Amino acid sequence: MKSPMKRAAIGAVAAASLIMAPMSAWAAEEGTPTVDAATSETVEKATEGAGEAAGVEKADEKTGDKAEAGEPAKEDKAEGAEKPVADAEKKADDKAKEDPKKDEPKKELTPEEQKKAELKAKQEEQRKKLVEETKAKTEAALKKAKEEAEKAKAEGIVTLNLFNLTDIHGHIEAQPKINKDKTFGGYTESGLASVKCYIDQAKKSNPNTQFTLLGDNIGASPFTSGSANDNPTIEALNAMDVFASTIGNHEFDKGIKVLQERFNGSKDYTKVAFPYLGANVEGLDGLDKDGYKIWETNGVKVAFIGAIENDVATKLPIGTVDTLKFKEAAPVINDIAAKLKDGNAENGEADIVVAMYDNDVLQSYPNMSANVDVIMGGDTHKPYFGYDANPQKNDKGETVGKAITTKDGHPITATASGSFTDNLSNVVVKYDTKQKKVIESYAQKITATEVMACGEDPTVKDIVAKAAEAAAPKKKEVISKGTGNFYRGVHKLTENDSLDAGSNRGTESTIGGLIADAMKDTFTTLDGKPVDIGIINAGGIRADLEPKDGVVTVGDVFAFMPFSNEVSYATLTGAQVKTLLEQQWKSLEPNEKGEKSTRPMLKLGLSSNVKYSFDYADKTKGAGNRVTSILVNSEPLDMNKQYIVGSVSFLMTGGDSFDILKDDAVKASYRVITKGLDRDFMAEYLKKHQDVKPRDHKSSIGVSLSDLKKNGNAVSAQVELRGLSFSQEGEAKVKNVTVEFGGKAVQHEVNNTIVDANATNYEAIITADGVGYTGKFAISADTQCADKAATVHVPLIVKNEAGTELVSAKQGIGVNVNCATGEVTASNGFGDKAAGNQKPDDSANGDNSKGNSSTGESSKGDSSKSKQSSDMHKSAQKSAPKGKLAQTGATVGILAGIAVLTLLGGLVLVRRRQK
Repeated sequence: MKSPMKRAAIGAVAAASLIMAPMSAWAAEEGTPTVDAATSETVEKATEGAGEAAGVEKADEKTGDKAEAGEPAKEDKAEGAEKPVADAEKKADDKAKEDPKKDEPKKELTPEEQKKAELKAKQEEQRKKLVEETKAKTEAALKKAKEEAEKAKAEGIVTLNLFNLTDIHGHIEAQPKINKDKTFGGYTESGLASVKCYIDQAKKSNPNTQFTLLGDNIGASPFTSGSANDNPTIEALNAMDVFASTIGNHEFDKGIKVLQERFNGSKDYTKVAFPYLGANVEGLDGLDKDGYKIWETNGVKVAFIGAIENDVATKLPIGTVDTLKFKEAAPVINDIAAKLKDGNAENGEADIVVAMYDNDVLQSYPNMSANVDVIMGGDTHKPYFGYDANPQKNDKGETVGKAITTKDGHPITATASGSFTDNLSNVVVKYDTKQKKVIESYAQKITATEVMACGEDPTVKDIVAKAAEAAAPKKKEVISKGTGNFYRGVHKLTENDSLDAGSNRGTESTIGGLIADAMKDTFTTLDGKPVDIGIINAGGIRADLEPKDGVVTVGDVFAFMPFSNEVSYATLTGAQVKTLLEQQWKSLEPNEKGEKSTRPMLKLGLSSNVKYSFDYADKTKGAGNRVTSILVNSEPLDMNKQYIVGSVSFLMTGGDSFDILKDDAVKASYRVITKGLDRDFMAEYLKKHQDVKPRDHKSSIGVSLSDLKKNGNAVSAQVELRGLSFSQEGEAKVKNVTVEFGGKAVQHEVNNTIVDANATNYEAIITADGVGYTGKFAISADTQCADKAATVHVPLIVKNEAGTELVSAKQGIGVNVNCATGEVTASNGFGDKAAGNQKPDDSANGDNSKGNSSTGESSKGDSSKSKQSSDMHKSAQKSAPKGKLAQTGATVGILAGIAVLTLLGGLVLVRRRQK
């Protein structure tokens, strides 16, 4: 495995030479945004090149003005003969300044071009109107706030504005939104130039204004910034008067050495001009030594304490931060806050304490002490402003945060802006200098459209424009045509929440499947064997793929795969593959290392030859108890055979707490493909599959059976289904599902909501089981027990409206009926396990003489391969039973075999149970 520095070097070279994705300006006037490939359609692309032409014209005019201003004064000449010459020269000069194409006949627009031009003009009118209206409202609100602050000041109350952004990730450009009806819909991202404009305007209205960042300012960035080592982002932030930033996990993406180069400045990395805070981080030179900064304004001292969740190592390639120590953040914050409010001037004092904690704010705020007044969060990319579906209004009619309290009952104001520049958060704090206490505080959500209406700061705008110009040529190179739209998962906490792209990493996504297919099909092992299973981690996918007119560019690929990972592979037994899938469900409580996840599930994207089912009935069991069947190439997973699994190096070395990939035997088989980076292989896949479209059905379905009963010759149960649909609008949805149970079909309506108030806890549905679910409904079938004294299997099959089997008979899901006793048990995919029997199986007893499913080679005659297989099997025995994962059909033969063997008196069946 390459070191972080080697990865950084490879990434920089690749970024400069291969897959990159910038945005380009669609109009030349000030305040006009740039375009993101993630929007459904952009104003720029409605009439390609119109904005660029306007930009060139302005540049020519500016250059001409400079030339005239620099000309020396001419001597006076006699009038008469010289005047015609002067006039001729002037006419020549004037003509030279004119557009050389002016006299050329204008090319008539085609009807389609004319239609686009008219649409462009209409959208521009709508944009101007929206901006003007929004700007007027903003100015009125700021004026009102200023008047109130001045009035309060006379009473000894200081009003503070604490602006904050989190998870910028190099999104330095503005992004317009075009509605489905082709009207202009505002902005999804304001860009940094407008943020600077807005905060400067706020400072003029109220000087008691500050601006901080919550980390992940860089890393996983779009092409404009990412292709230039994220220097454009740092340069822009340096020009924005940032008071301080929390350190985020993505600041470490290129390793500690590169991060310190950013702290100190080097020929490759722009020096950061603002302090980074990490109060709970030990061993990192360049961080502020105290972990906090104090800002004093109008006699009020505000302390900003920066800290990061201690799960950093799980989010980075193995070894990246081994030399550092990350303490549990909440106790560190609370300890510092206590000192800052203990009345001892020698250890620093503050009137107001703000925790800048890079973590899910919903999980963090309950752990804050009474000394913490405000908490700002991040990491999850979900905006939070302290209110739910029923936001409160204060006496001024402003939307303010719902009263929330910590575990100790202490009121606190909590916020997270979201990600990129989708929102700007402002925490308003009113401090009574006479009573020496906060008398009111609340969080304000300022949308990208509201921010963009301010216009753009010229200095930051120039930095962004130069970066975009440098990136533009490579970004536009075409990779494929006819490609469909592929999306990440989404969810909402409430109906009123905005729909944030990529917010749901716990549901199967179409783009995850696309990338996983590329990881399976675009490279082979070093000895030429094909990859059996492709996988990808949801957090590694940083954008949706919405190609304009089906055309995918170099920039598009960079946008959703910006990490510069190498691709790699390792060999896993079937048992270890099952464990890998079990480890998608994460623990929200600290493990033995003190690490915990901020999400209940991190769903793997899987190649299209893999499907599985899971039972979600008890979410508290932890990893190891949920996967109930797995098919690979339409056949049950063989627990003893070896499968070659391919993906990006971050995931294949155990990133995101997929710890089975850190198993000694897996690590011994791990190999890196050095001929390119992940996005190179992704581009290759798209070139070979020019018209690839998203999947029309899910490959992971939740099935839970309960209330199993036998009544005469009938068996009945309650069934509940999860994860039937994709989450994004326009993707495949199952509206009505058909369940066939023992040959009898029942249809049921599917709930496709993406709203889940429990999205961040163990009760999550949308972010742990997937979108598209049913309540419990009854199913029944004939037991098929007539004249039988054995155990029979009644299969369950799930189909969508098109008749596609989402759960097939081969997966072994259903019930087992003991015809003799009437006992009914759920078949969880280990058919024999649910019936209480273990079917003798040559492969289950370690005889793999029929060969390796991945390689076609026999394990006999090669002791080294046999030993490796044996070792790998032993390492996974605790996580799965022997034999094939799914077995279907009646088990009459099993019971008969057991009876015969028992009569012979020679065999005891031993059944391994999963721990």
